[in-house]
Parts: sequence; structure tokens; C-alpha cells
Amino acid sequence: MAFEIVFLGSDCDYSRIVLESLIAARIKIAAVWLAGQNLPGLSDSATIQPLLPPNAVVAENDPNSVPLTSTFVQESVLTTTWRNGIPLYGVKRIKAEETSLALKSLAPAVGVVACFPRLVPEPLLSAPRHGFLNVHPSLLPNYRGPAPLFWQFRAGEQRTGVTVHWMDAQFDTGPIAAQRPVPLPDGISEHDATRLMARVGGRLLVEVLQHVAGGELPYRRQPPGGSYQPWPRPEDFAISTEWSARRIFNFMRASAVWGHPYILEIDGHRWLLSDALSWSNYATIEAPFVIQDGLITFRCSPGAVQARLHH
Repeated sequence: MAFEIVFLGSDCDYSRIVLESLIAARIKIAAVWLAGQNLPGLSDSATIQPLLPPNAVVAENDPNSVPLTSTFVQESVLTTTWRNGIPLYGVKRIKAEETSLALKSLAPAVGVVACFPRLVPEPLLSAPRHGFLNVHPSLLPNYRGPAPLFWQFRAGEQRTGVTVHWMDAQFDTGPIAAQRPVPLPDGISEHDATRLMARVGGRLLVEVLQHVAGGELPYRRQPPGGSYQPWPRPEDFAISTEWSARRIFNFMRASAVWGHPYILEIDGHRWLLSDALSWSNYATIEAPFVIQDGLITFRCSPGAVQARLHH
């Protein structure tokens, strides 16, 4: 029996990089499913619908033919999928019976998820022979939820990594197939951290799938406890002088991609900051803060951070 997978993701770098790892390893992909409301060619009434590339040439009367594409400028999940001749579908209603029937008709050995923004319902989880694997950018059971990198940076987490786990009916609670640490350098942006996690996660996923194809199902239950965090709110961008300078700098540099100002309060004064410029865990300043030329330098525990005031 052929070992094929179905890939579920969204049109983002994380999904694209994991997908590229599967393609490079010659994992047979029966189809790619993307979630989203604004995918090109996806009609308003569609439940699940094939997505054809611009200027596609499709064999007459053959709905399963692979569309031919022209050259694309910017890499994305769509262009990667089209260029490699993999059937691509947009999914708007993951819980619909039509979606479940479509997955069962493909009869994949494994479903693979990387940045798919919907909870996969139980009828779909049981459709692949061996179930679903998810590539999650944290060391589970810690930092479950939709934005794990944000919360790891906010917590000043020193121990980071990626988990490939079997999926159950809840978010990020299924048994662990494999984990790998991923050190993150100081000052890295969340965009770059996402790409780094995806590259390591893609390679780890390939290793797990090779074990599964060979008849071995890596499986261990998650330890008790753990944590779940939701999408960040504006108040989650508050920083504290009780944090170390390194933690504040790394959080601000990483989460700048969210576009929210940072809230800083010192001795009854309140400022909004736009971005962090420098830090030192050894620098000291006489006053709790110094403001000059649109910049603020403030004491931390330990060290000091210099940041730009938000206008």
C-alpha cells in the first residue's frame, strides 16, 4: 500500500518551509489543503475547492489532471505546491461532511498539519490510517495555543524547541512523536524565529514519517501540566522593569512584527515604546530612567535597555 500524506496548512512561511522539507525528502503528498477566506479562486459558497494557478492549462474532461504553471516571483505555499504538481485545495468548512468525504477518498497514511488555523474535528482525525501529526513550535506540553513563539519570548524562555505530536480533539495535547531543541539568538525577530523553527520542524517531521513508513509509530504521552496561551491582547505588550534587560530587549525585538506599542510604567510615569535599540545586563544608570532625543533608557533587573518612544 502506498505511503501518502495530506498536508494541511495556511499560506504562510511556516507552512511553506515545512512543506518544502517534505518535498525535498520525496515524501509522497496526495494533496495540500489550505485554510483561508481570501485564497485565489476560492468561491464564497465553497466548502472545499481545487485552487488552480494563474494561466493554468488543465486537460479537457480530466478533473484530476495536474495544472501547468508559469514562472512565479514570490515563493508561497501556493506556488510551491503548483510548481511541484501537487493537487491544491482551499478549505473553508473543515467540519463539513463534504470535507470529511474528500479526505477519506484520498486514503492517506498520515495527515500532516503545520500552521493550520482550525481545530481538526474527530471524524477527520480518524480518516488517515495512522492519524494526524502536527509540527508545533514549542517544547510541549508548554506553550500550547496559536502564538507559542510570542509567549516564549515574553516569558524570556531560554529553553525553546519544536515538537512533532500526534493530534487529538484538543489543541496541542496529543502524544509526542519527537522533540528537538532550537536555540534562538538574542535579538532575533519572530519572523526569523518562525522560519528557523519551521526548518528544524520540517526535518524532524521527515524523520518521524520515515519511522511511520517503516512500521514504527513513535509515541509517548505528554507529561501532566503544561500551559496554554491565547492570541495576544494589547495589554500583553506591557513590559516590566522587574524583567532583565536581555528579556525585555529580546521580547521587543521579536514581537515588533505584531505592530503594537509597548507599555512601560516607572514610578507613576507611563510611556508607549515602539522598538528596542540596545541592552546590557551590566550597564547602570543613576536615575530609574533618562529621556533624550525621543529615546528612553531605563533600569531593569538587572541591566538597562534603550528604546524609542512611540509617537
